[in-house]
Amino acid sequence: MYCPKCGKETDTSGQFCQWCGAPIEAAPAVPVVPAAEEVEETPDVGVYAGLGRRFVAFIVDFILIVIFGIIAVAFFNQVNGIMYLYYIVALHAPIASLTTAGTPAAALTPIVAALGLFVVVVPWLYYAGFESSRGQATPGKVLMRLEVTDLEGNRLSFARATLRFFGKFISLIIIFIGFIMIGLTKKRQGLHDKIAGTIVLLQD
Repeated sequence: MYCPKCGKETDTSGQFCQWCGAPIEAAPAVPVVPAAEEVEETPDVGVYAGLGRRFVAFIVDFILIVIFGIIAVAFFNQVNGIMYLYYIVALHAPIASLTTAGTPAAALTPIVAALGLFVVVVPWLYYAGFESSRGQATPGKVLMRLEVTDLEGNRLSFARATLRFFGKFISLIIIFIGFIMIGLTKKRQGLHDKIAGTIVLLQD
């Protein structure tokens, strides 16, 4: 400790400076500030939905998507594409024999159009439309009392819901690992949820 009068270092055990005799005041105790508890990056927005409920919701949604897909394929007159695909895969028919034109393009174009509607367009509009709606859930999720939100519990935009949907294709490509992540992560997020910054919650 240093004397406040002469500035020389003095013995802290005494009450007076050993050099000039000036009184030495004890240094005030420094308050100990408790370490702040770690705060999560995002607020607690509810109970995260597990893999079981989400799988049941997926089954319900899958059945509805198949029904809507069949209607869309019929409406846009792409039934031939489904028939051609059946003939090629199941009956091993030559592509050239499927159309009057007898060319691969004449047969493959309806197949691509039908699969695009059935596998991409209908599921995309179904999931992105329902999950960005006021209900924030597909019919399957509504049945299982689930809702999809961003990390703060807010309603998704159509763009974010679209990103979440197409992220599922990545989860699918890597041997379903992206879906298995739902049961392993703290917030029950699949890879598509991580990509889009979304969570699935149990409704109150």
